Amino acid sequence: MTNADLIAVAAVLGASVVLLAVLDACRCFAIGLEELRKLAHVGAGLLAMTFPWIFSSLRPVLLMCGLALALLIAIAKVPCARARLGGSLHCVDRDSHGEFHFPVAVAILFALARGDKLLYAIPILVLTFADAVAAILGSRYGRVEYEGIGGRKSLEGSVAFFTVAFFAVHVPLLLFSGMSRAQTLLVALDIALVVMLLEAVSWRGLDNVVIPLGVFLLLHIYTRLPVRDLVYRFTIAVLLVAFVLLYRSRTTLQHTALLASALVLYASWGIGGWRWLIAPAVLFLSYSYFVPRSYLANTRKDNVLAVASVASAGFLWLYLAHVRDDCGLMFPYTAGYTVHLAILGWTLHVLRNPAFGAWKRGVVLLLQCWLLMFVPYMLMQGFSRASVIKAVAALPLCAISFLLFCIIEPRQEGLYSAGGWRWLREAAVVLVSTLPLAFVKGLP
Repeated sequence: MTNADLIAVAAVLGASVVLLAVLDACRCFAIGLEELRKLAHVGAGLLAMTFPWIFSSLRPVLLMCGLALALLIAIAKVPCARARLGGSLHCVDRDSHGEFHFPVAVAILFALARGDKLLYAIPILVLTFADAVAAILGSRYGRVEYEGIGGRKSLEGSVAFFTVAFFAVHVPLLLFSGMSRAQTLLVALDIALVVMLLEAVSWRGLDNVVIPLGVFLLLHIYTRLPVRDLVYRFTIAVLLVAFVLLYRSRTTLQHTALLASALVLYASWGIGGWRWLIAPAVLFLSYSYFVPRSYLANTRKDNVLAVASVASAGFLWLYLAHVRDDCGLMFPYTAGYTVHLAILGWTLHVLRNPAFGAWKRGVVLLLQCWLLMFVPYMLMQGFSRASVIKAVAALPLCAISFLLFCIIEPRQEGLYSAGGWRWLREAAVVLVSTLPLAFVKGLP
């Protein structure tokens, strides 16, 4: 770390304090509270944008982000600091920790970019301007709202986010990369759509981490694809979003959870191909058919946490299969979704009669779910001897996992909770139960 780096750290930290002090003083003017908070967001983003040009290595960036995080904690916890500098950060009554996530995201992004200014700058641009414009326009002009964790968002805000994100990706790529105009246009469209969905499903300030890292990852993937593949991916993403929204009446999902489901389906297809799309698609299409449609109107309570729980084990196996080029991991992948389908079907099934016991009704339900998942699995494998053996071997393990959930998961008046801890326990049960299947995936 050079003397110039230390001077730059001091300059950025001083500029941050001045920015917060000025915005705190602006509270006496006719500036909305949301606008004030987003001005702080934009100012922090513009300061972070300079890092590749003023810092020579990762060390001073880590120091800068650590000091910024300490300053933010002091503003939040120390009354006098909060009174003098916290006006723009804590002026909105919202349960959010976005200001703490921001320096962490900047440090991670700088480390991942490895000196590539474009790969660093574009995610920061999207986070800085798209998020701010979406929040301000959504709060002022939002009319079509949808619910999510921790509050409501608007369609108008999401459209604004998509528009600004598109230009934040398209213009830098067009001016500073060697890509063709068609490629930059399609890369920007693809990234803007996917990141808009990521922003929509984020809560409590997690978008300050999810957005820049998501843009960075997508830039790595999409900038290497030909125009035909980019068109294909954008079309599939639009179709999946349209499909899950049109199918919403047959689900128990909130609007943001529907968008999260579209992301899961898109990521499963985009990373693994159509074969890896089948299991999550079967679950999404079939889980609610274990309860009559009349019950669904009063059960639209499952949020993004439910989708994250159901997709967690599947994404682990999909990621490992991708990095290791091991298609055999589709076996535990399919088994995981089988157990989730059985659990979801059962928790909805008891809505008819909370006195139902899993020992009687659950056996038939589990068998139905196993058939729904493993018949397509065996069909993709050409009903080979190995696929049939693995499918049969998965059934008792899926049964044990299902019964374990029914034993450890508490019920109130016969019904299961839809809270965060329930989804965490369900994810843990499924993940642990599928681990042994990874060692028998190679059965002859």
